[in-house]
Amino acid sequence: MKNIWQHILQQSRQWCDRPSFWETVPFVVMGLLALTLMVKGCQGICYHGTAEYRIHRLGYPIDQARAIAGVLSAEQAHSLISRGEHDTIAYPIIKQRYFIAKNFDHYLAFHKVDSVASLDDIVTVVNVGDYPDEQKTATHCDTSKGQLMLVNGMHYLDEKYQPDSLEAFERTCCYENQQAIPAVVRAFVAMQRDCKTSTGAQLMVNSAYRSFQDQIAIYKRSDKGYAAHAGRSEHQTGLAIDVTSLQHPMRWPFDASVECAWMHEHCHEYGFILRYPKKQSQLLGYNYEPWHLRYVGVPTSTRIHNEGITFDEYYAYYIDREKQ
Repeated sequence: MKNIWQHILQQSRQWCDRPSFWETVPFVVMGLLALTLMVKGCQGICYHGTAEYRIHRLGYPIDQARAIAGVLSAEQAHSLISRGEHDTIAYPIIKQRYFIAKNFDHYLAFHKVDSVASLDDIVTVVNVGDYPDEQKTATHCDTSKGQLMLVNGMHYLDEKYQPDSLEAFERTCCYENQQAIPAVVRAFVAMQRDCKTSTGAQLMVNSAYRSFQDQIAIYKRSDKGYAAHAGRSEHQTGLAIDVTSLQHPMRWPFDASVECAWMHEHCHEYGFILRYPKKQSQLLGYNYEPWHLRYVGVPTSTRIHNEGITFDEYYAYYIDREKQ
């Protein structure tokens, strides 16, 4: 090893002793300098054409421009740049917890219509599709999502849809013959048992699976805002149940009962969520229904409970976010 290093050192000395070496050094240095300047110049020219730089030129601080460019598609960035104005909510909106990149333009548009709405409200309303848009049309429910399928005013089931399997509730669980998917039946039985242990009251299923034709009849005799059009009711999935109790068989007295409060606090432990909570009627299109539970499975119900969001919000952010 020592001999190798000695050989390299000897060769280096011989090269440096040549007169031509010192004559060429200045030219080599100048060439490298010129090359460096050319590379830097090209980089500058390229950078000036980037979305980050062009957004920065609209008046956004460079760190904000970088963040905005980093989350937008090329088409969205071009749309923002082409407006030629500094939108004050562009940066704050991308920092919102439930920000969805594909909805960026809709957030800005909604803010222009309702400038007093909070950023949180803007994101929520746009994510669930509850904003003015002439291009919005109702679409078929994606039933491939199973127990996480979304059924509402904009996502509907056709009249032929019915669950793959239905199971009848025992007579101790319902007032009349009711069916739901097996997982719902098992979850309700467990919840009913634990509620009775805690409160002494016995929860009962008032309504569960309904066919498309059943829902037509229900809608005709229901007050506005308390029943969905046929095809737009979760009951057709076999995943929804309306709950009351033996002690409070009527809906509104049930709402004020101890067992109803217990159910709202603990239903997520059994895979259920309160589908239409208070103060969300405008967002969801249905009035508060303290009796209406939707089964989504324990992992999902726990997350919805912990984050304090609706199922529509959950679906938009955690299931449908990447769909373009």
